[in-house]
Amino acid sequence: MSHFSKISVKFKDQACLIEALQRFGFYPQIHDQPVHLYGYRGDQREQTAHIVVPRNQISSLSNDLGFFWNGTEYECLISEYDQGAGLSKAGQGLGRNFLPKLQQEYINLYLPKLALQMGGEVVETVTTGSVTTVRVSLPTVTVRR
Repeated sequence: MSHFSKISVKFKDQACLIEALQRFGFYPQIHDQPVHLYGYRGDQREQTAHIVVPRNQISSLSNDLGFFWNGTEYECLISEYDQGAGLSKAGQGLGRNFLPKLQQEYINLYLPKLALQMGGEVVETVTTGSVTTVRVSLPTVTVRR
């Protein structure tokens, strides 16, 4: 039985997280109240989540992938099996690179939204390895005294 790990990834915007997951071909289930996650054998686990990618969307040997809203951000709940390095090569599980790639997709969706809320816009996004630099243009405010 795989153990679920709570991964500290900062996902604060539900719509951006859902869209990022959809870009990987997943159709996550969204719940107002947290629901139990299930293991690869269909066994109910103690962990609960508000956003769930059902295991059958990942692989036949995978567990559910969950995101629990803690009141501030979504905590990612992923099994050790699904985050295993060698498993992604075999086409099973999500693999070691999934969470960094999901974060990248999320950031690419979230930053333009955040910049727009602040009255600005994203001017340039450059990714070098695992680091993404985003240039944002924000309006200047003149204070007259």
